[in-house]
Amino acid sequence: MLPPRSDEWTLVDVGESDTRVYRRGDVFAKCCDRSGVAELAAERTRVEWLTGTGFPGATVVDWLEAQSDGACLLTSAVPGVPGDALPPSAHGAAMQSLGSVLRELHALTDCPFERPLAAVIATAADVVRRDAVNPDFLTDEWRLLKPSELLDQVVAERPYVESVLEPVVCHGDACLPNVFFDPRTLKVTGLIDLGRLGIADRYTDLALTAIQLHDEWSADPAPFFAAYGLSEPDSRRLEFFRLLDPLTWG
Repeated sequence: MLPPRSDEWTLVDVGESDTRVYRRGDVFAKCCDRSGVAELAAERTRVEWLTGTGFPGATVVDWLEAQSDGACLLTSAVPGVPGDALPPSAHGAAMQSLGSVLRELHALTDCPFERPLAAVIATAADVVRRDAVNPDFLTDEWRLLKPSELLDQVVAERPYVESVLEPVVCHGDACLPNVFFDPRTLKVTGLIDLGRLGIADRYTDLALTAIQLHDEWSADPAPFFAAYGLSEPDSRRLEFFRLLDPLTWG
């Protein structure tokens, strides 16, 4: 489905989902065909819930749905710039801000959405079964193995992860493009792309953010963990969720 007719809408070439994202001024339109309506509607309810908590992020502007064409979720633009656009000189302060904001997100309560580990692993198994794993999301080391072998590693480590599970409100895709910063103060101004928001182990977010800081910023994530309040991160859970995430897209 296309956004409302207007020459002012510009296609935005960002994101990993099958939806199409457009921008007009301070409003974004994320559009999908009929097959994606349920998923996009779920994201809308998550945006509305997070807005209701007072946590910074996009707000729902409108919801457009046509029975034959699909749907569009219109949201406000979050001020600032995405984390992957910050210059190296800003990385240190931004890491501290990011750690503090994720700690605040993880402290929220009464979240009605859940993302249980069993369901996430089932999604990964389906992606692997369909041979839909995107090799661009894998490290050079992981690409030497079959996706089914990577999934076997996840399954083997699952009992340990479940034994130390710490359920909190997670973003679910806490990568740098989904976190916006004030380029002057380097404070986080909001989160976007909330389709995977829900109750999950805190390392769902911590693992993805930490590897992004390493890969995109060439940064030691220690200041991020310190700001989050974690002096000794669990290396096994970091590796587990780092491996699980790329198997769930496809």
